Amino acid sequence: MPSLLLVVFVLQLLIHLVNTVGAPVINEFLWTLYNKLPTSTSAEIKSQSMLAREVLRLKRELNATSAQDQFAKWAKLDREHNRVQAKYDEKGKKPPFLWIVATFSLYMVK
Repeated sequence: MPSLLLVVFVLQLLIHLVNTVGAPVINEFLWTLYNKLPTSTSAEIKSQSMLAREVLRLKRELNATSAQDQFAKWAKLDREHNRVQAKYDEKGKKPPFLWIVATFSLYMVK
């Protein structure tokens, strides 16, 4: 059984680490680490981040295309962007259950 001195030292070390680095940084690191594990939420997060990248890519391409000079290409990109944006918005409406629990517990700690 560990001595009381060792337990207090480890606890103080953890508190100092959280105060130095910051709770949001540690929380983001742990969330990223958790999403790397093969769980159902990691697949959802991965698909949502892929949709976000696709939305940004299409938006950049849409902004780089002239609506007057290349209307057919612009219209095609606009339809595709709207379709992918709708998928992204639909996935973003319902957060995963674990995210809700993690957010609630974070507010309870504060």
